[in-house]
Amino acid sequence: MEFWPEDNQTQAKSSKKHGKGKSKTSPSGPAYLEAGRIQAVTLVENESRFEWTSPLHLSKSILSKSPKLTVGPMVEVFKPTRPPSLNMPATSLVQRVEQGANFLRTHFPEIEIAAELVRAELSADAQATRELDQYDPFAGNVLELLQVPDAVDGSHFLVFPMGEANCDLNISPFENLDQRLTFRPSARPVRSFSTPIMQLASSKFSGLDNFLAARTFGSTVVLRISVDSGAPQLAIPESAVIFRDDIGLRPPLDIMFHSRHPDILLVNDEGAVYKCSLENNISQLAFSGIKNTDTGDKFWRLARAGSSEDGCLLSSSRNIQELDFRTADLALNLLSISTSERLTCVEHSGEDFLIRLASTERILWIDRRFPSRALLGVTHRRNHDRTLAVHTMTMMHDSQYCLVTSRKNNLVTVYDVSRSEDQLLHMNNMPYPFSLDMQEDRFSGDAFLGLGDQSAMFRITERGRVSCVNLTQTGIRDVLGGVHTSPMEVSASREKRREMAPLEAREFSETNMRPAYEQLFPSVNVINAQEEEDAEDVYDLLEELPAFWQKLDAPVEQVLTTYDILFRSGDAPKHRSRADFLSQSIFNSTRGYRIVSQGRFPVEAVRKGASWHSSIASVIGSLDETTVGDIRGITGRLHNFDLASSPSIPAPAMRRQDKDREQLALDLTLSKEIFSSTPFLQSSGSDDAEESGPSIRFRYLRPVPKRDYYSKEEQENSAFPLGVRLLLDEWDVGMDPEKYVFNETLGSDGETNMENKPHRGKKRENFRSPPSPLLQAQSLPAITALSSTQPTLLPPRVVGVESRVTQCEEIESQSLMTNTQVLSGPFGGRPAAVKKSSMVKKRMGGF
Repeated sequence: MEFWPEDNQTQAKSSKKHGKGKSKTSPSGPAYLEAGRIQAVTLVENESRFEWTSPLHLSKSILSKSPKLTVGPMVEVFKPTRPPSLNMPATSLVQRVEQGANFLRTHFPEIEIAAELVRAELSADAQATRELDQYDPFAGNVLELLQVPDAVDGSHFLVFPMGEANCDLNISPFENLDQRLTFRPSARPVRSFSTPIMQLASSKFSGLDNFLAARTFGSTVVLRISVDSGAPQLAIPESAVIFRDDIGLRPPLDIMFHSRHPDILLVNDEGAVYKCSLENNISQLAFSGIKNTDTGDKFWRLARAGSSEDGCLLSSSRNIQELDFRTADLALNLLSISTSERLTCVEHSGEDFLIRLASTERILWIDRRFPSRALLGVTHRRNHDRTLAVHTMTMMHDSQYCLVTSRKNNLVTVYDVSRSEDQLLHMNNMPYPFSLDMQEDRFSGDAFLGLGDQSAMFRITERGRVSCVNLTQTGIRDVLGGVHTSPMEVSASREKRREMAPLEAREFSETNMRPAYEQLFPSVNVINAQEEEDAEDVYDLLEELPAFWQKLDAPVEQVLTTYDILFRSGDAPKHRSRADFLSQSIFNSTRGYRIVSQGRFPVEAVRKGASWHSSIASVIGSLDETTVGDIRGITGRLHNFDLASSPSIPAPAMRRQDKDREQLALDLTLSKEIFSSTPFLQSSGSDDAEESGPSIRFRYLRPVPKRDYYSKEEQENSAFPLGVRLLLDEWDVGMDPEKYVFNETLGSDGETNMENKPHRGKKRENFRSPPSPLLQAQSLPAITALSSTQPTLLPPRVVGVESRVTQCEEIESQSLMTNTQVLSGPFGGRPAAVKKSSMVKKRMGGF
């Protein structure tokens, strides 16, 4: 019997209670050891008799009492290589959105990004950062022990990452000096990767070669660790590289070497297990995995299942399965969790079939032979921490200690749990903790080295600081003192480095620049040979030149010289320069010079096909008199720039000088005429006259400009405004003002108005339309009948003057529209205000 009695009865989900409180169901299942709680007991046979025993087996005798672990001083064996993390100022989301928007407007003003999009991205980034700070599924153990039996310095090596980005691999040996194990750290990395190292794993089987796997962000690299005969250092060749394409296009979360064969197992973030053989570098899918459909958790870990060669243990955050690669996608479910509890670590299973697990609430011991049941469970009473890990150490007298560590603190808890003679798991001592005296509290890996009666515990921080502490049992004398450390090795070049002057720091290097110069300045023989090859092409180019304008697909925007037309008519050169006039053409040859000098160049055909052409020979000649004249005259004047005659000048140099002189004259001649595919419109002189307006012609009276009496300089006549010139242009000098006729030129119909000739002494006839009733009501005042003894007389009618009624009607008719001219009268033509009738007060009574 290996199980403690447990309660498997199903309890009611809820019970009716008065009030707002909720009932809590006590957990049932395996024995959970907890201080102050009644534990399970059972009867076991001891020397032909039965006795009661419990999971907590505390011996009262000092001799039979299980020893505890004692912790030695903490020793730093490797200095940190990564800089400390930056303390970012605490800013709100609104401030971060404003900062991000200002950054985008400053550096990317042409891109318009809404503030809501920036807020959404920053919110998602903050959420992902918080989740990674709580738990990073890609973070593995980066501190590994490597065992190489045939090594010269020692059989054990400590492997860990270093550098500012954790991209450098460090392998430092342990040496046996005076029967003491001494750690000798090295500051030189053995290999560098392009991305940070996330996990290190070494092979545990005994073979000719050992393997080390490094999982990085980009790939997983497998290194073969071997010892060459007579070589003081290890040989670390690359054995295999595993990319995401090899494991289903998904990133790996955990890697592990197989028990005996040189095979490596990988599990991706979907739970699919892949097996890669290092002998033939072939990876194949071993298990497809079970998807966690209920949660988005990406926790997947691998562990060895004893010495089995055909399977392994696969753990998710809720399940533990034993895989058998001989069966397709079939697995034995060892444990399932249905509560909010999450598994954080699974340890390798040995020959005793025990599997030690760590979760966010307890530590479990299960047996692979009895699935779905735990042998023992202990509640650790820690906060919710998904980085908890469990490590088992075996020391003298087969004492096993289970150490629980966390990546977020220095606390280590020891659980003394072992299997007794009755095949039941007992806890020999109450759990006890100890704290590591370290400067940092964030870790990325642990490693344990057994030394018989004691062990050495190594921890590495996130900054790369490696520390060591010796663990011994109470009652055992520490003779050797555990693991010692020696000063760090420094490279020989750094030790011999001294201050060097600038001249001493120079390095000698020799480079042959002859091929570059031969390409830039070819010899005359090479040029002549190339011209002979291009002879037929030159004549073909002359035949195609007159049809250049007809073959253009689109008009050329800029003007072209004669050389540009030649260059565009032929094939494009292999080495094109930034400008056409710097590029060589097949016409730049001796044949081209002769064709131009003999007058066989078809320049007239090019002129006829162009829409516009002009000669700029005068402009070029004003800049340099050497370019004046035809090509023969230019060649003759270029003789002034020849080298001084000397017998020391070789003949090829003189021939090269003559050829270059001809080519320069050819280039200058071909640049004297410019052509355009589009015509240029000539501006007419009438536009200036229309813009400036008509001029003023004075006769007898002329204006005298104002000038300073003391000024001796003559002042120019001031220009008259355009409005004055247009107004005076309407009047002809000597014309009778009475006969002036104004023609309205701004009318929509274009018809001129009738003549406006003023006449005096004649009666103006009124051809007015009768006023509307509305105007009559507004203009005519109310007539009040008054009794009078005198007859009403009409005012005398004056010739040429209209009646008062007509004037009032005209005044009222003008009030319906905007009038800018002030009319006559004290009120500007407006009707006078009617005075209020004053009421005469009468006496209503006596005194």
